[in-house]
Amino acid sequence: MAIDRDYAIVSLQEYEPQLWTCINCFCGLCVESCPVFIEGRNEVGAARGMAQVGLALLSGELELADLTDDLVYACTGCRWCEWNCSLNTPLYIKRTGTRRTKVSGATMAEIFRSMRAEEGQVPTQVRDALNNLANVGNPFGGSKQTKDKWVADLGMSMEKTDTILYVGATIPYEDRATKMAEAIVDVLKAAKIDVGMVGSKEMDSGAFAMMMGEDGLFAEMTEHNEEIIKNQGVRQIICVSPHDYDAFTAYYPTLDGLEIKHYTQLFLELVHSRRIKFTKRINKRITYHDPCYLGRKNDIYDEPRKVLQSIPGLELVEMDKTRETAYCCGGGGTGLFYELPKIKMNMTRADHAKAKNVDCIAVACPICLQMLDDGIKSRNYNIEIKDIGQLVREAL
Repeated sequence: MAIDRDYAIVSLQEYEPQLWTCINCFCGLCVESCPVFIEGRNEVGAARGMAQVGLALLSGELELADLTDDLVYACTGCRWCEWNCSLNTPLYIKRTGTRRTKVSGATMAEIFRSMRAEEGQVPTQVRDALNNLANVGNPFGGSKQTKDKWVADLGMSMEKTDTILYVGATIPYEDRATKMAEAIVDVLKAAKIDVGMVGSKEMDSGAFAMMMGEDGLFAEMTEHNEEIIKNQGVRQIICVSPHDYDAFTAYYPTLDGLEIKHYTQLFLELVHSRRIKFTKRINKRITYHDPCYLGRKNDIYDEPRKVLQSIPGLELVEMDKTRETAYCCGGGGTGLFYELPKIKMNMTRADHAKAKNVDCIAVACPICLQMLDDGIKSRNYNIEIKDIGQLVREAL
């Protein structure tokens, strides 16, 4: 259920009831598998610790300047705490809970970042990414002309169309994410799907802005994209990134009549309708990494796996931490841009895959693709990282 963008923006004072809810329970389920706690072994970075910090800020026991970067920027927004919180499990809250009403360490961290942004107390790497978002609509500082040329070179229409492929803010400005998107486009063309793009008119969905704590920019970007989508006459949006899928389904209430899908959902439909036909085998042992915003946040677990299982020769192997309990790649929040010394989630996840003796990690998110590729290289493991779109294209 999408909520109004103004309602999505919440201050620490407005979030105080959720902080007290957390403190009064104090069960610790949020800590149990929190990647920040596992990496740093410091509970202050988990939801229960951040709730205490938030209340201390409200009472005046702490000042904003007392909060270290390790506290404010370590959380990647994986939503483990939100998913596992005993106070979020009642059916009513699961169905109707929002960013304002659920107990969530991710929301607490985003509020702290927003407070830091208001005071201009932002690390250089985060500041640069936010400035790029504000100036050109993507965190890498890539030009709009570059995006339009890329779309044109793919032979994709930028005219009004019922269905658009929304590629998001990382594409075509990051090579690995761009190759992922190009593979998805090739598969859609092979399936004879009539789909267009909006080119440089699309800005970040607001996902990056919210994760990094820039609420005003989040509101500006969602309003801009909303207008573009309406003017284009769009009826269906296919998202490359789970973060964009989540933003469109959670924070764009005026798009409620539109069909919004992650590309793996569409791929499975095309496999079932035989518009995707495999002619080649991929004889590899492959594990699938669940993106946090596709799985825990939006309960999309089966579609990516069923697409992989439909590829001839492919052996799908599960890591120990999988589906609802999947470990984060480390790229959410500000993790893609601001690396903290003690936080190496991508390397830890690489270790999880290595333990299963796999040839390849399959992903369904451009951020996961980048982070896990870096993690595998840092560990010097002989494991490929490929997006599901790339694997599907190989088997056509």
